[in-house]
Amino acid sequence: MKLLAKLAVSAAFATQVFSTQAVAGTYDTRCTTKSVPYQATVKGGQPEKVIGGAVIGGVIGKVITDNNGGAAAGALIGGAIGHENSRRTVTKYKTVETCQKVYIPARVTDQAELERTLIDLNAGRSVSREMIKDVQYTIGVSHDGKWGPRSRGAAEEYLASLNTVPEPVTSLYSLIVNDVVIVSSQDPSAIEEIQQALAEAGVESQIFVDWENT
Repeated sequence: MKLLAKLAVSAAFATQVFSTQAVAGTYDTRCTTKSVPYQATVKGGQPEKVIGGAVIGGVIGKVITDNNGGAAAGALIGGAIGHENSRRTVTKYKTVETCQKVYIPARVTDQAELERTLIDLNAGRSVSREMIKDVQYTIGVSHDGKWGPRSRGAAEEYLASLNTVPEPVTSLYSLIVNDVVIVSSQDPSAIEEIQQALAEAGVESQIFVDWENT
């Protein structure tokens, strides 16, 4: 018996959790691309190092060979070495794509669930962020998933509108004789009695509902 009771409680709890987790909206993947700067090291591009290398190479070449030809060859070699050893840091850009899942809220069509969730939220009870967005979307406030003063106010107005009983629409009965309204009333039996009396007096009449003389 105790086992059956535990199973019943577990089933009820599972049903409750499932119902609270049910949402109307869906998730979608949204991607954006943007240019991101980064630092890169490149060779060459600093003339002072190339010129400096050429001057040093020319001096060494002339000392070793003691002629201008050696100086020229040394200058070329020195310049090439200076260019090869030259390094500088530059800023480059690369395109990066960022994707994230975004929740798209939808209207809550279950009226009982909507009312229950509004009451829970205004009472401070825990509701999933997705469900909050669905409810906010349904009652016409910004669906940011945060239940603030505007959401509470809109919920109170919505719940109050549900408790408003509309006034009954009553028809107006008119007794017409020769396109002239003799008497009007919302009580059809009273109009019928007058019509019967006129008929006994030999006067033909008609009863119209919400009659307008156009």
